[in-house]
Order: sequence, then structure tokens, then C-alpha cells
Amino acid sequence: MAEVSGNPILSPHLRVYTLNQNSPIVVTSGDPAGIGPEVTHKALCRLMRRRAILDRRPIFVIGDAQLYARHLTRPAEMHKYHILPCEDSVQSLDYFLEEFHPRRGQCWRPIFLDCGQPDDDKVKLGKVQKLAGERAVLYLDVAVEILLNRWSFTLCTAPICKESAQKAGFDFSGQTEFLGEATGVEFPVMMLVGGGLRVSLVTIHEPLARVPKLVTREAVERTVLITARALAENFGIARPRIAVCGLNPHAGEGGSFGREEERVIRPALEAIDAKGIHLAGPLAADSAFAQARKGQFDAVVAMYHDQGLVAVKTLAFESGVNLTLGLPVVRTAPDHGTAFDIAGRQTADEGAMLQALLLADELSIKRSMPGKRKRAAI
Repeated sequence: MAEVSGNPILSPHLRVYTLNQNSPIVVTSGDPAGIGPEVTHKALCRLMRRRAILDRRPIFVIGDAQLYARHLTRPAEMHKYHILPCEDSVQSLDYFLEEFHPRRGQCWRPIFLDCGQPDDDKVKLGKVQKLAGERAVLYLDVAVEILLNRWSFTLCTAPICKESAQKAGFDFSGQTEFLGEATGVEFPVMMLVGGGLRVSLVTIHEPLARVPKLVTREAVERTVLITARALAENFGIARPRIAVCGLNPHAGEGGSFGREEERVIRPALEAIDAKGIHLAGPLAADSAFAQARKGQFDAVVAMYHDQGLVAVKTLAFESGVNLTLGLPVVRTAPDHGTAFDIAGRQTADEGAMLQALLLADELSIKRSMPGKRKRAAI
């Protein structure tokens, strides 16, 4: 787990909390110099107006209250939250859940866990900076403690700036990789959901020059199997149909544009095919997504980041969701970045954050009802 030096909040002591479909959703507010706090607050306001999620379960928001308030139309809107000092309350959440439990017919107010950064002037909106990275990493650390202490098994993360986080000692290429290590999962898989598509990635945040060496038989087979299992358990598709993209243009065109399809991808798919999963590929990526959107496939496995994300973001730029597969917890995130260019302007669209919260709620309900989950044919 990444650590912030001098962090007084994290504790090795584990607690046991009964996890079910009414367990809290944990939300990290992301880089405080970006749009994470704004889209988090706007999405929560929409949930409150709709009486959605909060009519059944609490939501914890992790951040710094003073930094978070700068992103609101009126700082007084912080009254919509129960605000708790994180250091004093993170080990007593059972007490506060009981204390703040709404009366019959009422909804939960979001519970804001304030990590206590006192000087909001030191974090400059829209700028890459070490302090903002430190705060974003701290929010993640607190969220992981809550998950490991079993107060919750559902996490939704607002975007962080990877450059700022790395300045603060965050030795990961993204939140997906961090959460994999924090939960003991060596190979988490990123899936993007939106625009009628579900797209998993064999490689995630890697330089394009490194991708061919990272696309191995083992990596392709592992990603396809994790995707198939997630389609069954999360989306109720017992016999999923999965399209697998080639690495090269036209899926190599019989070797004319590269041999990875024949040397790596096809043998991996043949090994998987023996396990009863319906696969198609390696397919040319320029046609695989169109076929999936027409309903011919339940998911697409892409070989690298932009091969998969271009399709999803073109169709669902303001509503796409990043879903991490293979974790022992549910984790979603909006499929966009910190948008430093509009931070603090109150113009950010919260649609993707709202969809990330709704999907986290939906999937955690399914996980809490194992008798109704479908098994993949693997």
C-alpha cells in the first residue's frame, strides 16, 4: 500500500462489519486541484434529489473539507454532509453509522470524512503539484483501510493526477494498479463500460513501445478468463460472447502486418476455447467494437489502453465508467481525468461520476446476494 509519510490515520487493527447490500459505499474525492470534488458533489446532489442509493445505504466521502468546499457553488452546501474528523472517527464508524441512521422514510446524508488539510491556499487549482498528490493518495489510503477493516466492500474513486501523485511518492501507474496491490491481487483488469460497450484491457497504463512484449499468451488468457467470470457474476451473462482484438492493423493480415496474432493471441484463445467460452478473434479492432455495439458480443478484449478507450470515450465521453475486475471488492470510477483546464469553474459534467456510483451500487447488491449470481462456464 502506498503511504504518506507522517500519516496518523492508518491503523493495522482490523474490525468486522456485517457486509450486505446496505453496507456503505466509499467515495474518494480525487485530486483536490482537479474536478473530482465538483463531480462528486454534483453526483451526490442528484442522488439526493432522486432519493436513489441514499434511501437504502450510506455513502462515505473522503477528502479535505476546506479543499472540497472550494469546488461547490456555495461553500455552505457542505451542510448537506455529516462532517467527521477522519483521524478520530475512522476506527469508530459503527458508532457514527448508528448515530446518523435516518428515520424511517428519510434518506441518509452523505458522511464526509475530513482528512484535515487546514490551508486550502496551498493547493492551486488546475496545477500539477506534490501537495495535491499527497492529499489524493491519503484519501486512497483511508479508503483502503475502511475496506480492509470490512466496513465496506464498495469503492468509487474520483480521478487523480498521476504526475502529482508520483511526485508524492505514489509508485503506481494508476489507481487500478494501486488497488490491486492493496487488496493482494497481482493482475487486476480494467474494464470500461459505456456507449453500449464493455471493454477489457490486456495492458493498461503502458508506453506503446512496451505493449508488444507485454501481450503474452498468459496475459491474454488471464484477461479473457477474468472478463468472462465478471460478465457472469456482475452482469448475469452465464455464457458470455467475447470478441478479442488483434494487436496489429487488420489483426495482422495473415502476418503481413505482424505475427503477434498467430504466435500469441490465437494460441491463447485456442487454450481458452477448450474451456467452453464463446470467443471470436483475433479480430481487427476497427470492426470488433461495431459488432459488439450491434449486440453480437457481450464484451471486447483490447490489447492496449487507447485501442479500447477510444471506442468507449467516443460513444460515452460523459457517462463512461471504469470498472476494476478481479478485486475482492467492487471498484468503479468515472472514465475521465482531472480536467485541470476547467477545475473550479463549475462547468464539469458529473454524468460519469453518477453512473460510476449507480454501477457500484448495482454490482455490490449482486455480490451480496451470491445465490442469485450466475456462474461462468469456465
